[in-house]
Amino acid sequence: MSNKISTLKKQNLVKLKFIFIASFLLYFFSNSLIYAQSNQKLNPDYLIPIGNVVQIDAELQNIIVRNQVEGSPFILGDAILALNNTPVSNYGDLSNILSNISPSDKVSVLVRRGAHKFTLEITKGELEKININGLLSGFATLTYINPVNGEFGAVAHPISVGTSKKVNIKTGHISTTKDLIIEKSSKGCVGSINAKRKDTIGQFVTNNDFGIKGNIAGFDCNNLKSYKVANLDEVKLGKAQLILQTTSKECKKFDIQIVDIQNQRSPQSKTFRIKITDKDLLTQTGGIVQGMSGTPIVQDDKIIGAISHAVENDPSFGYAVFIQWMLEK
Repeated sequence: MSNKISTLKKQNLVKLKFIFIASFLLYFFSNSLIYAQSNQKLNPDYLIPIGNVVQIDAELQNIIVRNQVEGSPFILGDAILALNNTPVSNYGDLSNILSNISPSDKVSVLVRRGAHKFTLEITKGELEKININGLLSGFATLTYINPVNGEFGAVAHPISVGTSKKVNIKTGHISTTKDLIIEKSSKGCVGSINAKRKDTIGQFVTNNDFGIKGNIAGFDCNNLKSYKVANLDEVKLGKAQLILQTTSKECKKFDIQIVDIQNQRSPQSKTFRIKITDKDLLTQTGGIVQGMSGTPIVQDDKIIGAISHAVENDPSFGYAVFIQWMLEK
């Protein structure tokens, strides 16, 4: 009798384990399917790849340290959150608090460095030697515009400053540029693009792992071609093209090679390894330069991604992020 009871208990235990595993698998796969379906619905089928170099101007949610001073405990990118326990949200707050403090008096400064917060005790005089502000300006490339809702994406990597690997934006806007000056890249040295600001064409507050997103306004896309958004398994090794504004003032296609493809199942920044092969572009830029981040890449009439990083040792090589990762974030 006891053996029968023991056998029944074992059988019931096996059944319970089976039910648990089956329930877990059903939950996992159903949620994966819902995730995939929701992304398919959210992501557009077509985008307009742009390639214009844009000036990015933004006010940050926190003021940050913008320089390195020898002997100072602050480092580039430190966010100043409070002085003497009084919250600081902009440079005006900082200036008002400091105006009532003597140069030799100690100031308690609440700092965020990366993911950590801590307090520094320094004099007002030492603090005033540091360049601290909440404004940001630079150049990058406009990746795409969604022809349905006017949303844009640019940069293809987070806007960062020193230890602030992804600064929080209070408000920002992008502008078209003119009179581009390109400092060429060379082995061991990545060059840069400088330009004059022209017309404001969009606003943004989103700064994520794959760049900035916002709404476009006052930018004429009527004569620009829409490209189908590629799936990752549609991207092939070999010839592709990037679209970029150069010193000729207009956006042109330049030849590149896709030399490696990572089979990524979740969003990551270095999906493709690329090599610039176009002699005209190499003559102008020497390879990838600062300001080309976000440059759209097309292949077989599909938009596949955007330049995200240069390889410093050989700037003719670089990395690109898969376009759908930019759309999902």
